[in-house]
Amino acid sequence: MLTKIPKEAYTERIARIQEHLQKNAISGLLVTNTYNIFYTTGLFHFPNERPVVLFVPASGESILFVPVMELAEAKHATIFQDIRDYFEYPGVVHPIDWMISSIKHTYPNLVQVSIDGGSRELFLRVKELIAPTSLSVNTLIHELRLTKDPYEVELLRSAGYYSDYIVKRGTEVATPGMSELEMLQTISGDTLNKMIEDLGEVVYVPGGPAGGLVPSGLRTAMPHALPSAKRMEKGETLILSCGANVGGYRAECERTCFIGDVSAEQAKVLEVMATAQQMAIEAMRPGNKCSDIDAIALDYIRKAGYGQYLLHRTGHGKGLEEHEAPWIEVGDHTILRPGMVLSSEPGIYIEEFSGFRHSDTIIVTDDEPLVVTQFPKTLDQLIIKA
Repeated sequence: MLTKIPKEAYTERIARIQEHLQKNAISGLLVTNTYNIFYTTGLFHFPNERPVVLFVPASGESILFVPVMELAEAKHATIFQDIRDYFEYPGVVHPIDWMISSIKHTYPNLVQVSIDGGSRELFLRVKELIAPTSLSVNTLIHELRLTKDPYEVELLRSAGYYSDYIVKRGTEVATPGMSELEMLQTISGDTLNKMIEDLGEVVYVPGGPAGGLVPSGLRTAMPHALPSAKRMEKGETLILSCGANVGGYRAECERTCFIGDVSAEQAKVLEVMATAQQMAIEAMRPGNKCSDIDAIALDYIRKAGYGQYLLHRTGHGKGLEEHEAPWIEVGDHTILRPGMVLSSEPGIYIEEFSGFRHSDTIIVTDDEPLVVTQFPKTLDQLIIKA
């Protein structure tokens, strides 16, 4: 079973970047975004103030810059022969200053350099340092990440399996009197143990291998309610908003459940939300626009009389990040292509009553949408015995 992207895939990714640079007469690309670093290097690390930067020239050897604390892992995990390290941040010489000076010394004939984004402060600093070479922003890597290759798809399908598993464990262990934090710790630990047993190797990324949000009762009306010491009670709603990552790639499975019992009003709102969620899934096909999919789901909820209880879009992209482009929202007119990976998760949130949200992870294919999370959604399977 695949547990991480093989090294040869990173060679192919660098080749694609260099092909783009040559085609567009760009001398080199600075990769600074943490998740773009993950994508281009395979160096998974804890992001902090110490910059990790990859410079990809239009031709020649790439240079990977790391703090010395990451040097051993960079040599082990990546394909790069030219890895340069610095001691600390901010340093007597700022790491970014040192990196740009080092690049200019190695590649003295740069004409046009691009950077993958970052803060205005970073852009202006690099622009000043790299002069007289011109600097521009280039979103190439973000665009490459929009569609997943077969390795990424395999990892996301595995992540979907463990996302289902953590939700399943939630329905098995949740009980009146148990706190949200206690339950989350239990199901996250159980899922991690299963991943270690099954996979042997687990790539740790920011956020951990498995976890999520588990609001109960009135707290379910807050879409991103952080886990608390609140204890669950019979008759309450419980949203198991969970996910897992395999090889750094994240899937999510969310289910709205009911502890011991469900009222007629809870069941009514659940049906509206679940229908809208399935409508969005069915629309996740090549050629359809993200904006149109959002309208399909949210307009259905509005027509059912719950428009005032909408607090967010229908979904977003999945991959190396929990939330990434494209966005299933009326302002994003991206046309879906095979290989895009999305969530479908419209929600209804009624303050002082309950919240309702399912989510699945969907891969856009040449044919039917491929739903990689399969935990049941019928009402009787969402009632937790109490």
